Amino acid sequence: MRKWSVFKLVTALLLSGLLMVWGAGAALADTGTTSASGSAGSSGSDSTTGAQQQLTLQQALTMAVASSNGLNSQSASVNQASNNVNTTNTENAGTLTYTPSSVTSSVPDSVSSGVEAALNSLTSANLNLSYQQRLLQTSQDSVVYSVYQDYLAIVQDEAALDATQQAFNLADLTQRVTNLEYQVGSDSQNDVSQENESYAAAQTSLSSTQDSLDTAYQQFNQLVGLAPDARPVLTDQPSFTPLVIGSLDAEVSRVLAGSPAVLSAQDTVVSDKTALTIVSDVPSENMATGDTLNEAENNVATVENSTAQSERTLYQTIIALESKQNSLQQAVTTAETNLQMTQVEYNVGLDTKVDLETAQSNLSQAQLALLENTVSHQMDVMEFGTPWAVSGGQ
Repeated sequence: MRKWSVFKLVTALLLSGLLMVWGAGAALADTGTTSASGSAGSSGSDSTTGAQQQLTLQQALTMAVASSNGLNSQSASVNQASNNVNTTNTENAGTLTYTPSSVTSSVPDSVSSGVEAALNSLTSANLNLSYQQRLLQTSQDSVVYSVYQDYLAIVQDEAALDATQQAFNLADLTQRVTNLEYQVGSDSQNDVSQENESYAAAQTSLSSTQDSLDTAYQQFNQLVGLAPDARPVLTDQPSFTPLVIGSLDAEVSRVLAGSPAVLSAQDTVVSDKTALTIVSDVPSENMATGDTLNEAENNVATVENSTAQSERTLYQTIIALESKQNSLQQAVTTAETNLQMTQVEYNVGLDTKVDLETAQSNLSQAQLALLENTVSHQMDVMEFGTPWAVSGGQ
């Protein structure tokens, strides 16, 4: 709104030196960064106990693992695959008297179809056990990633709700001031219409943000085994730690060596090569051909190239997020300083309530932008380390 003249501003500030000190302290107390536990109160208390449960990330992880039917099922699959290997070894104990020649041999050995079937059955059983063991590990990685993702989504949505509430408060105040000024002839009907539209948009945004937070809670609660309407207070905040690696090529190689998609493609090659070391005396029963092997080898190359490219692209995304962090932090500092000064000027009558609400809203928006960047960076770094966790090991 309209400010006093520069001369009056300087005079008033000189006369209110002590008040400025008090005002800055009060502003800091009233407008500090909202914590997850503080803003969670806006989403309501536990409907059954009347008190909110507090959860750290580690506690959420423990609860998610304990309540995961998928992990229990996958663990059972590993046990079943192990038993299948033992059974296959026992059933073929009298059949597997043949050791296939080297896979590099240009002249395959001729054996009975029974021996070929037994050899391929055992190879398949062992490869399936390795696959199930990898799948269990990657399923565990996926649970960890999901907990972090859903936990931090709530933290972020709570901050978004706080910022949206601040924006709505400003829109509400501005609308009321504009209506008053219109009544005394200071503002036009067009000004009133614009403020009415801004108010409606802010109201819609506030409702949408609340819905998003409710949905985030429901998804998190399902993951950790809480009631759908539970509103636990999440006490941990996202952390920003720059990614430090010795070599991008080395990181790509590490991911390729542990990628379930790559390893599964390689298993197919191993299976086809084993089948090609022997040829059944019944051609129609041969388990693999040169064409199927070539196709499997080409698939390995395709999966490796795709995985490597995704990892390199993600690295560039992480670096871009890191380059923004300092400027976003500086924007928060600037907004905090501006709010402190506006609070002082408001206390001595130099600024209006609209000015103060604007400064508070600007700080909330700056804090939200910093938080969003921090969360995105933390989740991308996790994905960079175990990219298969994002898609459940696929």
